[in-house]
Amino acid sequence: MPWSQPILRRLEALSLQSSHKIIVGVDYGTTFTGASYVTSKGRELSDIVLISSWPGPSKDTETVFKAPSRIAYSADNPRINKDCWGYQVEPGMIAYSWTKLLLDQGTPLTQYDDPALENASETGILKLPEGKDAVQVVTDYLTQVYRHILKTISKNITEEALRITPIEFWFTVPAIWSDKAQNATKIAAHRAGFAGSFLRRRDKIFLISEPEAAAITALKKYTTGIMGGSVKTGDGVLICDCGGGTVCGSTAIDRNFYRLMSKRFGAAFDKLPVKRKSAGSEFMKRFEIIKRDFGNSDGQSTFELPLNMTVQNADDRYFDEEERLVIISSDDLRVLFDPVIAQIIRLVKQQLQDARGQNGKEMINRIVLVGGFGDSEYLRKAFRSSFGSTGKIAITVPDNPQAAIVQGAALRGLEGLRSATKRCRRHYGFDWGIHFRQGIDSEDSAFYDAYTGSKMASGVMNWIIKKGDRYADNHAMSIPVAWEHHPSWSLRKTILFHASDQTVAPERQNNKDVYSVGNIVVDFSNVDLSRFNPRFVYGTPVYHLKFELKVIFGAQEGVLKFEAISQGRTIGQTSIDFTKDQYY
Repeated sequence: MPWSQPILRRLEALSLQSSHKIIVGVDYGTTFTGASYVTSKGRELSDIVLISSWPGPSKDTETVFKAPSRIAYSADNPRINKDCWGYQVEPGMIAYSWTKLLLDQGTPLTQYDDPALENASETGILKLPEGKDAVQVVTDYLTQVYRHILKTISKNITEEALRITPIEFWFTVPAIWSDKAQNATKIAAHRAGFAGSFLRRRDKIFLISEPEAAAITALKKYTTGIMGGSVKTGDGVLICDCGGGTVCGSTAIDRNFYRLMSKRFGAAFDKLPVKRKSAGSEFMKRFEIIKRDFGNSDGQSTFELPLNMTVQNADDRYFDEEERLVIISSDDLRVLFDPVIAQIIRLVKQQLQDARGQNGKEMINRIVLVGGFGDSEYLRKAFRSSFGSTGKIAITVPDNPQAAIVQGAALRGLEGLRSATKRCRRHYGFDWGIHFRQGIDSEDSAFYDAYTGSKMASGVMNWIIKKGDRYADNHAMSIPVAWEHHPSWSLRKTILFHASDQTVAPERQNNKDVYSVGNIVVDFSNVDLSRFNPRFVYGTPVYHLKFELKVIFGAQEGVLKFEAISQGRTIGQTSIDFTKDQYY
């Protein structure tokens, strides 16, 4: 029997008076997506509920902790009358996968990025449907995820209770992602309904980096339990996130596999319809099983994968034409795995070296592997061989490493667990004019300040926080800014915000290693200009609009925040318009 409106209003009032809420962790991954939830009354890791039922007939079992990050549109598939997602996408459907990677494809490559990522799009994996960009496709997929999360929670606490209880959604994002990509994630989540509904105005979205979420789970497990030995004060723990789309992830092996198939079969493979070889196809589902089990095989030397393909003069070592089976060997798998694992090992060695350099001694005594690829026995053996043979570093994998990140996201919201400080991943700042330095600054950059009459040089970077600097959550940096203003000019001022990933910060904005993050808008429309003591130049007043620009790093909302303070008061939380590129 439905509850009466008066009862619902009393319940809502009670909810408003209390701190009761639901915390939901969402791990939207390149290959799979997971979710967890817990009420604010929860206290332990065991109180966090992993969503273990996802819709669709293509899953192998009823209990699955993640759903494939793919979507198929009815417009592309005449056989279906509505869009399908996750396990609803069946072999033969035209679907879109790995879309998450397109959210950050404009970010400059690092030394650890896989150049084959761009080439993977030629196989039809990193494709977008006509008329949609990456944010729109991610929005469509997350809309389905949002509905399923609410439906699942409502089964446990009733729809009425869910309606009046605020929800915090903690989305995980890669640590190396640009500010633009993090903002794009929030935009897609809002559009999908997360904290974007008029009926759920008290819901909020926060972001947390994937390795930080994984670290929260791992440290919670190893400080409160005995499995794998306990972590003590002073221990150094390195979290290696081997999620699908990370530099340590298994999609790198997938890309190597596609490259091998293209090299071995040429046009016969390259020109196959995407639906036969993309994520979710029978071909790739079989490869996923082989990949996951590799390292456990007892002497198995060859593996078979079904693929409806016609190969002229097929080599029977690689293709069974009668049965339509691709044949790969253990040696083939080692060729696919070893370059990826070698890169992971190099990256971890660099991290160990950096930790040693910062502290003057060996700091790391435990490496924790999380993420889907962290469950690979072949990877674990390589880690034990490279790092665990001396007995000084323990190599551990938490139970269900795929769930570590989404559990950590919920724990972050539940307990407020967080790192005390973080290191900035890049330089941030803006360019401004400084007093001209004779013999240093180019005359091409020279100009005269109409207010002071001084000769100035433009385009010099003011880096307000530098790469490697430590900061805590909500760390704020304030910079005094003076802006020349004439009466005919707009009172809405735009500051170009820049970044650089180089170790040494470039001095000038026009350096090739400096790129734009976006535009900060500061609005002086409601500020008393007369208080800025104008000077008259040829009978026209010229103002120096002085203000403090505050940039807030590590805000739990997950994106850069700005405030402008003038005449002793905040004249507004300034907005940032993130730079657009072809992938948006």
